[in-house]
Amino acid sequence: MDSILTIQGDTWDTIAKRVYGDERRAQDLMEARANIRLLDYEVFPGGVRVATPELPDETPAFDLPEWRR
Repeated sequence: MDSILTIQGDTWDTIAKRVYGDERRAQDLMEARANIRLLDYEVFPGGVRVATPELPDETPAFDLPEWRR
């Protein structure tokens, strides 16, 4: 599993945007087992290692809840 180091001020959605190109993938980052210990962060300090798991191809829109479409 790959990982990145945060930049001060990063949030889950800014990390998802930088890594996956889509801030809606923040939930995937937060659900990664290696990131469970980081869930207390809303805004990261610099230098925190965040796991960036490989994700399957885009989930079809009909499988997403209405608010994520």
